[in-house]
Amino acid sequence: MSQKVRLDRWFWQSFLRTALLPLLVIELGFLLIYWVSAQMIYQDNSRTVGDMSKAFMPHEVTTEARALSERLNAVSGITGLLASQTGRALQTPYTPSADEKSRYQRTPDGALITTRDNGGAAAYYSGIVPLGPQQQETIDRSVQLDPVLKDIKAANPLIAQVYLNTKDSYNRIYPYFEVKGQYPAKMDIPSFNFYYEADGKHNPARKPVWTDAYLDPAGQGWMVSSIAPVWQGDTLQAVVGIDITLKTVVDDLLALDLPWGAYVMLIGRDGTILALPPQGEHDWGLQELGVHSYTEAIRQNVFKPEKYRIDLHPEGKKLAALMAKSASGIASMPLRHGQREVVAWSRVAGPNWTMLMVAEEPVILAEAQKLHERMTTIGWFMLAALLVFYAVFFALLARRARQMSQRVVAPLASFQQAVEQIGAGQYRTTIAQQPIAELDALGQHIGQMAVQLEKATGVEEQARLQMEKALATERQINQQQQHFIEVLSHEVRTPLAQIDSVAQALQRRGSTTDADTLKARLALIRDAGERLGAMLDRSLLALLPVQDNHGPLLPVSLPALLDSLLADGLTEQRIQRQLDAPDSPAVRETLLRLVVQELLQNAANHGGGQICVASSRQGKEWLLRISDGGPALPADELAQLLQPFYRRSGDRAVGSGLGLTMVARFVNEMGGRLQLDSAEGEGLIVSVYLPLTEHDHV
Repeated sequence: MSQKVRLDRWFWQSFLRTALLPLLVIELGFLLIYWVSAQMIYQDNSRTVGDMSKAFMPHEVTTEARALSERLNAVSGITGLLASQTGRALQTPYTPSADEKSRYQRTPDGALITTRDNGGAAAYYSGIVPLGPQQQETIDRSVQLDPVLKDIKAANPLIAQVYLNTKDSYNRIYPYFEVKGQYPAKMDIPSFNFYYEADGKHNPARKPVWTDAYLDPAGQGWMVSSIAPVWQGDTLQAVVGIDITLKTVVDDLLALDLPWGAYVMLIGRDGTILALPPQGEHDWGLQELGVHSYTEAIRQNVFKPEKYRIDLHPEGKKLAALMAKSASGIASMPLRHGQREVVAWSRVAGPNWTMLMVAEEPVILAEAQKLHERMTTIGWFMLAALLVFYAVFFALLARRARQMSQRVVAPLASFQQAVEQIGAGQYRTTIAQQPIAELDALGQHIGQMAVQLEKATGVEEQARLQMEKALATERQINQQQQHFIEVLSHEVRTPLAQIDSVAQALQRRGSTTDADTLKARLALIRDAGERLGAMLDRSLLALLPVQDNHGPLLPVSLPALLDSLLADGLTEQRIQRQLDAPDSPAVRETLLRLVVQELLQNAANHGGGQICVASSRQGKEWLLRISDGGPALPADELAQLLQPFYRRSGDRAVGSGLGLTMVARFVNEMGGRLQLDSAEGEGLIVSVYLPLTEHDHV
């Protein structure tokens, strides 16, 4: 006989042989493959990153150079338009307004300046050429350009200022600033590069051109300008310009989001560094000339010092030679601090500048090195995690083997408990779903059996309840019939006894009865018969459906109805009337008459006090209120007055207990509602609410 093994131990041994040992061997193999592949990936990544940088940097610098070129070309286009507008303005007579003329002031040295800002441009005539009628005419006509200068300044965020310079050293510039003290006396404007670089010698094509970097005499610091000539025939009348500060260009370069800590710089067409971000100052041993402190007026051209020319730096000569040979390219070379740099360049069309992108070569390869280090760290982490995982996994698996053995035994115990509960009549026993298909199917069968037993028990219980309900209904009907027979017997016996008594008296006396006595006796017989017929009629009205359901709907006069009922001898009691709304809504007069008649009769029979009849309008309803003036009724008795054949406790008055039942049916037939209340001194208060139509509201 084979040795018996516990279920949890059997599960554990099966897991170990069929799953754990093969899985451990596979995981260790995967880890070895990972170590080998990580080294190969590092080598490939180093080559790939180098190739990517060689492809990315030229593409990126070309893209940025093209974008800058497009922006500068846009400024050049605006400069050309400004030159055209200026040429037309200088040939168009114009008389400035009095306000405009009042801004100008002559200085002792012969200059003409603006003294206040009226939203337009600032003007400065240096006086190096005496101010004559022709010069004044030029100044007046230039006022027409102020709206154009303002629009140009607002059109492009690169633009720092817009100006016009004439051959007579007249300057009109926007935005406005105080020119007094900024410009030197007798300033010879045509001697500055932002004028002569547009003349026929330097610009024979007469198109917009860009200047080299210079120090702005107007106080805006280091800048470059897009300038264009204004010719009248063969005479150069003026030069217009649009200034861009180098600080604005540097700020735009700093805004570029570049990888590897790279930076971008601009080189002018003569090799001068135009824009150098702070990241490049260390590489070139220079500090960018951003803001200039004006201690005196600028009297001549001030260009960037020669140390800003890269071809004069030992580390920049090779780069300058490469840029001279090719408009774009990439190279690896050491700069000032000895660190090798990867430099990519591309020409900026238009001003013929060169844009450089510079990145440290070790930084570019650092990503591959970091990736290799991360993968090595991940490998060690994976090995440690694998050991921890299997230590925890083996412990959890042993526990899981015990749990799985219990998962087979526990459902069987729950099935046994469910069967016991079903046997005890607890059919709604919940049987949980089981993960094992066979056990789950068994549980479902037990649940279905419980459902079928519950249905059978429910059908039996429903039949029992229906039978009990039918028996209760039958008992109630029997009680009502018995009560009705008793009442009917009592109500019928009294008139019959009276008829029998009168008949016996007539029989005894025979022909000796005189006519008056006979007439009185016959009246008694007739009255008894009428009361008997009335009682039967009232019983039929209370218990059978209403037959007169097709009469006309007409308003009924309540005073006339009360007078008619009192004239028929309904009651001898005095009735107090409070008829605020004497006419009822449109109803069937027969039904309303029966309701009022029955309520008055009921008040006369049971109240004992003064009867009060009131009518009024309550919102969208007509209210009829009748109280009998008797004592207050108990609340429990008040709720039973509408039950058929119910009579008040200790009530000695004649009645069948059907009056209020009949009233309730008639009020319902008229679409109204009935309410019973009671108060001391008013007795039973019956309120009849009938709906008012739109016609009744008028």
